[in-house]
Amino acid sequence: MTRALISSIAAMLAFAACGNDSAAPAATEAQAEPTPPPAEQSVPAAEAEPLRPPSELNEPVGASDGETVEAATSTTSPVAAAVAASTPAPPAGNLARWKEGENYTTYAVAQPVSTPPGSVEVIEGFWYGCGHCYALEPRVEAWEKSKPEWIKLRRLPVIWNEVTREDARLYFAIESLGLVDKLHAEVFRQIHARGKPFTVIRGGRVDAAATEKAVREFLLANGVSAEDFARHYRTFSTENKLRQAENLSRRYLLDHTPMIVVHGKYLTDQEMAGGAEKLFELVNDLAARERGAT
Repeated sequence: MTRALISSIAAMLAFAACGNDSAAPAATEAQAEPTPPPAEQSVPAAEAEPLRPPSELNEPVGASDGETVEAATSTTSPVAAAVAASTPAPPAGNLARWKEGENYTTYAVAQPVSTPPGSVEVIEGFWYGCGHCYALEPRVEAWEKSKPEWIKLRRLPVIWNEVTREDARLYFAIESLGLVDKLHAEVFRQIHARGKPFTVIRGGRVDAAATEKAVREFLLANGVSAEDFARHYRTFSTENKLRQAENLSRRYLLDHTPMIVVHGKYLTDQEMAGGAEKLFELVNDLAARERGAT
């Protein structure tokens, strides 16, 4: 696949909503060679590089916050920290300004949640290849820092096909390694700011060996040992998480990304809420309502 085609696909993703029929991002033209033995792999540390704002990456239609994801940090980006510092405390569940069916929808049957009594679960359905998810990530980080402790954020990588499955595998490997805070936003930057997707497509199918090689090099360059990579990338635990994520993608009706599920009862997104700022105001209101109802 040529670099011209790669750029074309990236531009299409930036302008189109990230739906389950979206074109898959292609990777750079790495050769599909077998993954080398862990002990023999040596990858230099990743070179720090400033991030271009979404406006320079063909900002997705409907993205209204205008924020960028800045250089990587171990916990949160400078933009997210700044937004968090200026974000007021969540309101007390006032839904009078929101319209059901317009700003959010209610599931006909509430889905089970994994949080204890007194807590409210908020799920972000995302896909690493989605430009909208990349643009929203600083807001998600900021909200995570400012939300009350009783709101529990859970990130859910959607699975619609073999491409999204491999991107989800990368997330679950990072999660198992305990490196979500450090590397989640960095994966977005690698794909959207640096134009280096991890999932390699050849002949209309995912090249599993080349994809694993790209992921392995990225993780090793970010401090993960070859042994830890082997213990977390293709394991029974990871496969089980992938099956669960695919099932939840269907049960939560996640047909595009990003989407937000509040306590297994309410579904919304940035467009329905009226923008990124209003999205998290709505999430806070729905969460407060649920906490008051328990």
